[in-house]
Amino acid sequence: MAASSRAMLLGGSLASSAARAAFNRFCGLRHVATTSLLLPEQLSFRIYCTEVNQEEPTKPVDREIDSRYKEMPWKYLESEEYINKYGSNPVWFGYRRNFKGQIPPQKTRKMCIRKDHICGNPCPICRDQNLFVDYRNVKLLEQFICPHTNIIYDPIHTGVCMKKYKELIRAINQAQDNGLLPVSTPLISFQDMDWSNWHPAVSKTPPSPALCSKTSWYPWYDWQQPPEKKIKLFRRIYKDYLKEENNPS
Repeated sequence: MAASSRAMLLGGSLASSAARAAFNRFCGLRHVATTSLLLPEQLSFRIYCTEVNQEEPTKPVDREIDSRYKEMPWKYLESEEYINKYGSNPVWFGYRRNFKGQIPPQKTRKMCIRKDHICGNPCPICRDQNLFVDYRNVKLLEQFICPHTNIIYDPIHTGVCMKKYKELIRAINQAQDNGLLPVSTPLISFQDMDWSNWHPAVSKTPPSPALCSKTSWYPWYDWQQPPEKKIKLFRRIYKDYLKEENNPS
């Protein structure tokens, strides 16, 4: 059927390139000749290739995973490349996320890079392949901490995705544990006031009754004389072990 169809098409003239493309798709062949319009007598000299190219289309070039600053990421913040790119501003300065509509989203992305897919306008850390979140990279971690309150900036303020934000929290806590970042504690001034007795519901513990009346706290703490029946019973039971009260002289 394919041979008869080819003969019918070769007998007539191919009016357009669409007809030639349909002919090639029908026959399962890909020609190597030029795409210019050929005359019917020239079709016999057309060369056909019986093998179809099975190569996959090339994928877009992904970000470089291996960076020269991967082992020592703090050196990138001292290089001329970083200074020319960011200057004295933090890496998140002037960042604006792409979003639909006029109202910006209230939350940041979960992550900017999913396998080979990179979202549009990644967060300040994901867009620079030389930035690595490490507890030793103190200069980068300080850019995400408020210098006045020592509180980590919210991801809405800096624009980082939630994946990098969790990595920042872990790195900052690890840096504080290793003494690379300061840990500030709030200063509480009592202004020379005894706050323990300031509230009316809080008062000093009253002294025990034994100290006031020189008696025991509970009545059963005092000495109580046992009844006579109990005394006679114990004397009869333990008479062999008790000493006589009136010893003969």
